[in-house]
Amino acid sequence: MNSESQRRCGTCLCGENRFEVAGHIKGIGQCHCSKCRKVSGTGGNAVFLVPVPRFRWLSEDVKRKQFQLQSGWRTCRCTECGSPLPESHDGKRFWVQAGLMDEPLNTKIKTHIFCGSRADWDQEANDARHFDEMMLS
Repeated sequence: MNSESQRRCGTCLCGENRFEVAGHIKGIGQCHCSKCRKVSGTGGNAVFLVPVPRFRWLSEDVKRKQFQLQSGWRTCRCTECGSPLPESHDGKRFWVQAGLMDEPLNTKIKTHIFCGSRADWDQEANDARHFDEMMLS
């Protein structure tokens, strides 16, 4: 299968919102701004951009709600489980959260933005412990 015909599926946490992305994914960008940290509850949002013609909702009834700040900054969430959802801000491309994808993306984070406002605890820690599953002790 060539990269243009490749299709990958994604879902929100509860599975009510399903979508498909066609074609090659060039790379993932990670935003570390304070808004992305707050909306994700983590060090930032990891997203990739997809041209509108290569994005398709598979759910008949997309269950989503948009939240917008006075500044115009906005995010979209599943009304059932609260997961972030892909959204087009300009009608040309979708911003797709990498963590929503159900299949390997065969790429990596290639860009970090707003690093000047990165959380002080969000640093590479080569001495951090790593586990394949949850560690309870």
